[in-house]
Amino acid sequence: MLLIPCFFIFLGLLVFILPYFLTNSIKIQNVDVELQFNGENAYEFVEDQLNIGFRIPGTQERANCANYFLLKFREIDYNFTYIFHNFTVHSTECQNVLFKLNQNYDNIIILAAHYDTRAKATKDPLQTNRDLPIPGANDGASGSAVLIELAKVLYKQKANLSCQIWFLFFDAEDQGKDLASGIVGWDWCEGSKKFVEEINKFYDSKTEFFDCMILLDMVGGSNLKFIKEKYSTSSLLNELFTVGRKLGYTSEFPLKSISASITDDHTAFIKYGIPAADLIINFWNNPNWPYHHTTDDNLNHISNYSLEVTGKTVEQFVYNNYKIGQSEEYKGYYPWHNDLDLPDLEVIIFVFIIGSFLGILYLISQQKTENVN
Repeated sequence: MLLIPCFFIFLGLLVFILPYFLTNSIKIQNVDVELQFNGENAYEFVEDQLNIGFRIPGTQERANCANYFLLKFREIDYNFTYIFHNFTVHSTECQNVLFKLNQNYDNIIILAAHYDTRAKATKDPLQTNRDLPIPGANDGASGSAVLIELAKVLYKQKANLSCQIWFLFFDAEDQGKDLASGIVGWDWCEGSKKFVEEINKFYDSKTEFFDCMILLDMVGGSNLKFIKEKYSTSSLLNELFTVGRKLGYTSEFPLKSISASITDDHTAFIKYGIPAADLIINFWNNPNWPYHHTTDDNLNHISNYSLEVTGKTVEQFVYNNYKIGQSEEYKGYYPWHNDLDLPDLEVIIFVFIIGSFLGILYLISQQKTENVN
């Protein structure tokens, strides 16, 4: 009699727990390298963008910011390959900016962020501020700043890396409908969707292929704590979390983190078939960083340390997987297409309790039947 309920309980546990055993069977150990990412440099790049002004799609300030990226990459190497991807949304001129490193390799990883700032502070606590633009220190400038510093650092290692790296800056991400309207008629992530629609213009699909895409969004604010973003390819995001925790960033990459599905610039790449992960915070009800889409998203709430945590984690991830001579010994989750979509611990506990409860009910009913007989 015990076999039937025990079988169902065991089967339920197996289905839910097996993915944990599969991922945890690989013990990630960061390769031993000296990380060079500098949070103070990244902070200066955030400040530079804010000094340009509000980088709203269609404005001169937005164009000036794209040119600023070009200037910073030319400081690294004047001949750095770049592409200005021009497109329009509701007759507004927009522009993604792409830089390519190590084009002698066919396998590509994309490091990305958006750089536009929101036209209206729709969540500002002061009603009178809600038609004002946001400075976008964290929401836009922080991720872009990390990309610039990563480009400086990884360029010095390019001869030792076995991959092509794209540094991709999206325009027109942040104008969708929030508590009130953004720019009328706009959706979220217009720039990334346009880029993916025309992605064949930017690479040779016959010889080149994408390993992964990592998106950095709101990565420089004080009290940094990343969430488990559920649209992300779980094996890739889990690896980034593990890499960060191995570096000692256990508060920023918590074992018990908030899970949520966020429509962001990585979703278009996932739909295209590229493994992608979104490093992002809880921005909707976070008392430790309550400045999302407000006029207080300014330099006062940017942290050198948060920028450095993000940058060093991504830098370490690149070395783990692509540093020639060392990455061969590294055991991560590559190729990251295996999205295990791990359930939350609460779900496992709930299934275990329900399964056990049903098993007990079954045993009681069988006992009553035997007593009647």
